[in-house]
Amino acid sequence: MTTNPAATFRPAPRIAATVQPGIRGAPGPQLFARVVAALAVGMGMGHVLVVAAFPHGVWMGSILGAMVLLCLKCAHRAWNNPAALLELLAMSALMALAHTFMALGIHEHRHGGQDAVAAAGAGAGAAAMLGIAAGELVLVMLCGIGMRMALPRGAPGGERRHR
Repeated sequence: MTTNPAATFRPAPRIAATVQPGIRGAPGPQLFARVVAALAVGMGMGHVLVVAAFPHGVWMGSILGAMVLLCLKCAHRAWNNPAALLELLAMSALMALAHTFMALGIHEHRHGGQDAVAAAGAGAGAAAMLGIAAGELVLVMLCGIGMRMALPRGAPGGERRHR
């Protein structure tokens, strides 16, 4: 027998036992955050199309342009940092609420006497606003999923305990 502790046989630690099981084929939190950020950029481009397709006043156009820039800023931050999905979630939720109010016509007060063309244009604009609001709500859901995926496994809410 040797007295050298380095010469004694010790089995190698099992690395596989320390790896948390995940869903096979599911993307990691970084990749999922990048997919959500890419979708947010797509939503920003959709906003640009809506601003260009429907008439807006100077103030409303500048406000919508600022909202698009903020959306792109949040998407850029979420691209490299899944923790920034919280900002994107909050921004998307507020945008969904704002677009719903816009679709209802809350941002403008109109009286009677509109012609049929203006009424048809308003209906198309309302449908576009509701479509954008629905897309924003999907983005909110995906941000929540991405935030859940980014939680460490041992954090509260990060793993489920089966009984």
